[in-house]
Amino acid sequence: MIKQLILKFKTRSNLKKRVNPNMTDYANAEKIAIVVSDQFNESEITNSIVKELKKDGKETSILFFCHDIKKQSTELPHFANNDISLFGQMNNEELDFFLSQNYDFALCFDNSQHYLIDYIFSQVKAKCRIGNMNLSRKQLFDMMVQNDSTEQQLIKEVLKYLKMIKPHGQK
Repeated sequence: MIKQLILKFKTRSNLKKRVNPNMTDYANAEKIAIVVSDQFNESEITNSIVKELKKDGKETSILFFCHDIKKQSTELPHFANNDISLFGQMNNEELDFFLSQNYDFALCFDNSQHYLIDYIFSQVKAKCRIGNMNLSRKQLFDMMVQNDSTEQQLIKEVLKYLKMIKPHGQK
């Protein structure tokens, strides 16, 4: 409980310090970060969105959050509660590497609103952050996509709107 309070405070602090750099349009974007809750189907995410982004020539980095330590069997980079200390220090090399990179876009697929996902996502160095619609998390995202149906539909909607991002003044 104390960890949750401390990290929620640090998340708000991270977001207040955030400076919005000039956003890149999708066509010129090179690197995209994806943070996913284990409540989403891992193969669905990796097989559809990553495949689509790579087809467009985008480099992707993906990081899974495991709510349950027993689910840490994923071969993809992941983190769990025990990888972040009471005061927010990282105890996971994959997590350190993920957060050290600069991204053009960061996508968050999470319906759990878990404080650790918010904490990590607040530290991602991205020009634009995109997530599913949730008014309680509006400070976390630059763009939110409303979709109440399947994971696959959410992925399609995010990709659709991501690809619509163009330079200012271009139609």
